[in-house]
Amino acid sequence: MLNKVVAGRFRITGLLGSGGMGQVWAAEDERMRRDVAVKIVHPQHGVGEAESQARFRREVQLAGRLAHQNIVTVHDWGEVEVDGGRETLYLVMELVQGVPLGKRLKGVDPTPWPVAVGWAAQIAQALDAAHRQGVVHRDIKPANMLLTDEGVVKVLDFGVAKFMGETIGARDLTVTGTPLGSPMYMSPEQAQGVREIDHRSDLYSLGCLLYHAVTGRPPFTSATPWAVLRMQIEDVPVPPVERGGGMPAALNDLILHLLAKNPEQRPHSAAVVHDTLVTILVEHALMRPGGDLLALGELGHALGVSGRLLRAAQAEAARIVEEAEEVKAGVRVWVDGMLKGLTREMKRLERRTDGMETEIEKANAPILEEDYYQVFRALTAGGDGAPTPRALIAYIEATYGVALDEAEAKRMVNRFSNRLNAELEADHIA
Repeated sequence: MLNKVVAGRFRITGLLGSGGMGQVWAAEDERMRRDVAVKIVHPQHGVGEAESQARFRREVQLAGRLAHQNIVTVHDWGEVEVDGGRETLYLVMELVQGVPLGKRLKGVDPTPWPVAVGWAAQIAQALDAAHRQGVVHRDIKPANMLLTDEGVVKVLDFGVAKFMGETIGARDLTVTGTPLGSPMYMSPEQAQGVREIDHRSDLYSLGCLLYHAVTGRPPFTSATPWAVLRMQIEDVPVPPVERGGGMPAALNDLILHLLAKNPEQRPHSAAVVHDTLVTILVEHALMRPGGDLLALGELGHALGVSGRLLRAAQAEAARIVEEAEEVKAGVRVWVDGMLKGLTREMKRLERRTDGMETEIEKANAPILEEDYYQVFRALTAGGDGAPTPRALIAYIEATYGVALDEAEAKRMVNRFSNRLNAELEADHIA
């Protein structure tokens, strides 16, 4: 294929990779003077028929409408002759300088969970953009993700996996004797051969990919692909937190939510998954010692998180901080107002208690003999003579709130009468 010119304009310059669906070549678009990638479908899949070509055109045109920073752009498609005149289909795409995510996940060591979350959040953004356009990927796996040097994840093969599934069938065998697709990342409904799947199948596959990234292995593995398909349908995955990685509980719960066997029990949409992943990143950044918006920005840069994700994370962090400040400000205003109100009330009470204290002192002071005598003098001031014991009792009770018995009142009247007469005589002599 080297130096072969496809469709009179795409000059093949090198092999980028190959897989179950076909080969991917680097090429130069001689008309547009730009580098592109050309995927050529394996001719043994029998895709040269008119019906297959119409289906391929339909799916590729749908994929070509997807314009997103995390999706590899589709430029063109057509038919080409390979292997001595055998006709097959090709797809022209944006050439991305990056490595397949599958190469980054080689081995058994898990990826640091914040990095894995950054990748998954970008994939969720791509899926959300596609699902909103009615496009389901059907083959989300690490090999279909390209990771650039800047840390941006690009999703490959929108439209192609659906075309291949409808053309060959998810449970049919390829020439190599293995099931079409990727059993370790297939949803249960795909493993059962259900053709009418929806966006929730992509979410399950994303859960498998994220599980693989944070634990170092997919949720289900076996030497036999058919055994893996059975596990996808029947087995419950081991919670990823039990396989290490020190991830937060929210991430563990999200992954298990994505891996629900019943599509109805998975997250509602890729947008919901994206928002949950962003929240996990934000909380991680803010909970680090000295965590703030700057730390979040540094985290986003280190992960190579795409602009929209980082802006969303920063906006979420700013909202959390702003809400916290608003709560603190509200509490501060409430406390200040309460203290001011209490201060005013205490001053008012002080003014009231100043007079009350004098009255209380008077009320609590013992009533002396002289006090009773002054009452007696007041009653005699009218010139009507000494008051009766009952009159003295009534007046003292009204003045001091003290109830005298009648015998004591009689003794007071006699005693005070004698004292008053003596004082009058002394005044007269004087």
